[in-house]
Amino acid sequence: MFKPLKNLTKVLLFPIFYFLSLIWSTLHSLRIRLGRYEKMPIPVICVGNVTMGGAGKTPTVIFLANYFKKNKIKVHVVSRGYGGKYKQPLLVNPKIHTALDVGDEPFLISQYTEVWVSKQKKEGVLLAYKAGAELVLLDDGHQNFTIKKNVNILVFDAESNLKNERIFPLGNLRESPKSAIVRADFFICIGSAIARKNFQETFLQYKASKVIEGEFKATINPILKKRKLVAFCGIGRPEKFFSMLIELNMLVIKKVSFPDHHFYSTSQLDKVLNIAKKNNALIVTTEKDFVKIPRAYKKLVHSINIDLHISKNEEVLKKLKDSVF
Repeated sequence: MFKPLKNLTKVLLFPIFYFLSLIWSTLHSLRIRLGRYEKMPIPVICVGNVTMGGAGKTPTVIFLANYFKKNKIKVHVVSRGYGGKYKQPLLVNPKIHTALDVGDEPFLISQYTEVWVSKQKKEGVLLAYKAGAELVLLDDGHQNFTIKKNVNILVFDAESNLKNERIFPLGNLRESPKSAIVRADFFICIGSAIARKNFQETFLQYKASKVIEGEFKATINPILKKRKLVAFCGIGRPEKFFSMLIELNMLVIKKVSFPDHHFYSTSQLDKVLNIAKKNNALIVTTEKDFVKIPRAYKKLVHSINIDLHISKNEEVLKKLKDSVF
């Protein structure tokens, strides 16, 4: 869209979006007050965020699942299965199901621990309990008030500027950070040391004893170094992936972004392949995107695996575990 026309459209739509944002916030406040908060038979740890996406919630869920498994705790994950075609609750089987069946995030997490896809949180937790789970990680449930959570964890991308962000549909916030922080027990703050420090001074001034600091570290295949790269992804904040590659001194010659949770058509992938072929380049994407690529294309695309590494306050993790068991 022509830029002046795009700006005019924003101005004209602002009153409508402002009104809808007020309605969204009012309904959210009512849901908090009128929630059922039903107690579950096993501990539930909720992992959520305040933005529509891009905070690093999925790698955090994987990190916590691995942490509890190392501590000999049978942990299952319950996810809504956004983007999946199944309507009934089920246990994800990566040998049978695909990302198209159950959603990209549940499919990715299922390669690390048991994952239940369920539109209703209560039903998913009860199924996990009956299957022998001792603990449930509730993926993306901070704005859900149907069940009682033993611990609420908020994940923040310290690199994002929440001070200038607005509540949906005016912006990318699900609710105000202040409202979300009041209901949280622990906080995972992800980013560079400087970004984490600035973020905590702004939003988490009095929460230092409940903050787990971390950063993402990528596993890079040596074959990718010193080669021209075409990078594509469909995540909440694609610029995070692209900037990470550049910070790692990767030679990215083309960046292609798609909407979050996007499922790729063969024509879209062929366009990316043609760009790489013309430039004698290799193709890279995120682990979350790689699971959505048809099998025929997987040999032509390199996955960049990103893991969460705790850099400070590891004792808070123990405090988190002890608060549940």
